[in-house]
Formats: sequence, structure tokens, C-alpha cells
Amino acid sequence: MVSEYDLGVDHEDWTAILEPALCQDSAAVECLARLLFTIKKAIETGPDGVAQASRALSVGIESAYLYTDAHKAAQKLYLLSLTGELKPQDEPLQLINETIKRGTIEGEHRKKKCASKKNRRSLV
Repeated sequence: MVSEYDLGVDHEDWTAILEPALCQDSAAVECLARLLFTIKKAIETGPDGVAQASRALSVGIESAYLYTDAHKAAQKLYLLSLTGELKPQDEPLQLINETIKRGTIEGEHRKKKCASKKNRRSLV
């Protein structure tokens, strides 16, 4: 059975990520490799290590956000908001909260739908 979280990551995927970085800063790639190794070792220690690895990855995801195009766009929107020229529905907090609300509702519907399918399969 393939999990919703089946990574399916191969060398090609990692090369696509690392090759541009390697051209820029091989020391950064070395740091990433050491971090990945530490996370791997933590996972191998069992449930506590898995929890530690999960927290470390969450911090990494949050940190990576600062370097994304989404963050750059959010900053531009925020600065535009400071001018007072935006319509109320276009204010950053309004846009973000509405999107989160929609995404949360849609995610709950998907989970219920998946759970219902699993229940039907288990009855068979």
C-alpha cells in the first residue's frame, strides 16, 4: 500500500535541489548533508528521535520560507498595505486568514472522504 506520504525521492530529485546550491556554496551543501545525516540517525533511534527529527524539519521548513518567492510576495503585499491603498478584502491578514480557512475546510473534507473510503474497504 502506498502512503499519502510516500516520499519517492531519488537521486535525480536531490540533484535538482543540490546542483544549483553546490555551484553557489559547497560548504552549505556540506552543512545540509550533515544535518540530513543527524536527522536520519535521530529517526533510527525510535519514537523520541522521530519526534525530534520532526521538530527539526518543522524549524527548517519555517526557516526556508524566508527565502521563498511566497515570502517575497507577502512582504510586497505587506508594504503595499502600509500605504493604506488596499481594499479591505485585499489586506494581507484578510487574504491569508480566508485562504487558511478555505484550505482547512477542504483538508477536513478530504480527510473525511479518505476515512470513509478506508472504512468501506475494511468492510469488504
